[in-house]
Amino acid sequence: MTASRKTPRILIIGSGVLGGDVLDFLLQSGRDYALTVGARRLETALLRVNLARYTAMNLGREPQVDIMPLDLMNIEQTAERLDKLKPDIIFNAATLHSWWVITKLPSEAYKCLDMARGGVWTPMHQVLVRRLMKAVRLADSPAVVVNASYPDVVNASLAAEGLAPAVGIGNIANAVPGIRLAAAYMLRRDPAAIDIRFFAHHYLSYRMPSTGGTDGAPYHLTIYADGAEVPAAEIDHTILFSHVAGRFRRVKGLAGQSVTASSATAMLHAVASRSGQIVHGPGPLGLVGGYPIRVSPTGFLVDLPAGLTLDEAIDINRRCQRYDGIESVDDDGTIRMTEASSKIMREVIGYDCRPYRPEECEERAEELASRLAEYARRLGISDLVVA
Repeated sequence: MTASRKTPRILIIGSGVLGGDVLDFLLQSGRDYALTVGARRLETALLRVNLARYTAMNLGREPQVDIMPLDLMNIEQTAERLDKLKPDIIFNAATLHSWWVITKLPSEAYKCLDMARGGVWTPMHQVLVRRLMKAVRLADSPAVVVNASYPDVVNASLAAEGLAPAVGIGNIANAVPGIRLAAAYMLRRDPAAIDIRFFAHHYLSYRMPSTGGTDGAPYHLTIYADGAEVPAAEIDHTILFSHVAGRFRRVKGLAGQSVTASSATAMLHAVASRSGQIVHGPGPLGLVGGYPIRVSPTGFLVDLPAGLTLDEAIDINRRCQRYDGIESVDDDGTIRMTEASSKIMREVIGYDCRPYRPEECEERAEELASRLAEYARRLGISDLVVA
């Protein structure tokens, strides 16, 4: 990262559920940011921006937000607009496949398709952020790109092309508050006294808070109380995770999206301030999975607890990603799905999850969207949003 102007200029790409919620949090934070929302549908963006401004004004803020027409599929035009705006931070909230789309299917159909896990939709998450990163490079922009589109895998695949965003948001970060609350409860401490270092892939970060278990997925968790490491023998992770999914269970789904939006906002604050704050996030430095990250004036650093090496942390995430349907992300960016997930996709929607390189993501995304839409029509749903 490089030095930026006194008032950080943040470009939010997308004004949908996540982008809109992040805009709300930023406007209500009282921080001094110059905010721009980039979107294809300007009228829709205007309505969402004005909603955010109304809400902020009710809370005593009087923010200004600019709106910029932006179509990520047009790399040259995007590069021109980035060169003109010169953002310090770009938050990408755009994807061709929001995670909640398949939840709109009939219950049994959703459960069946969900068994393939989140990784099978990677091509649709990869397309827009890949084009964004090409535009960033074309514009020779020093902006720090924060990616919300399946960063656990997408960032690592794009790293092979030199197109990795700096970091992601959500996922592992969403599990951190519940773990801290549960640990505080078990240790009879105030939550403010509890800190953690948590390493895990997307699968575990959403599965454990819902079920109280890991299904055998690997992870690493170090807990601190008042700055001192809590010995592993003093806190049983099985009980800890059961409390996360029990006493400290939260609203899930779209109604619980504020947790992801607040984790994104925390990351954006950390990137803007560059004060050495530690935040959890996926995909830093083009790595697979999620890590605790120190955001310093000179860049990002994975914050490792005593006794854990970076190679060990990466290995944990590589093994954990298989539970999300990802067999591997190769050095050349090729993404390989597990056979179990591939079989479900073949049998349910007729889609073949064969390995693909980053440059093939658009072709694969188009086919995947078509297969999903066809499946929805067979179920009597003609208006399933797949892009």
